[in-house]
Amino acid sequence: MAEEAYRVILKGYSADKGEHYIEEDFANLFKIDRDKARKLFSSLPNTIRENLSLDEANQYKKAIEKTGAICEVESMKYNLSGLSLK
Repeated sequence: MAEEAYRVILKGYSADKGEHYIEEDFANLFKIDRDKARKLFSSLPNTIRENLSLDEANQYKKAIEKTGAICEVESMKYNLSGLSLK
């Protein structure tokens, strides 16, 4: 049986420090410029990584939360993102 896959979803800013500093720290973590980080935060929620083991996903979550961002780990077992009611 295949190992279950997880994704890490960026949800927003924590109240611990200012948005500017969170974006800056997030950009440094992922080695992107701050403008790209700001764009990720401006269209939440955003999937940061997919198809990770639970341990990998939790490591990402821990690192992201150190920047002051809020994120969650979600199972991809029931991926309904491609479904539509249209």
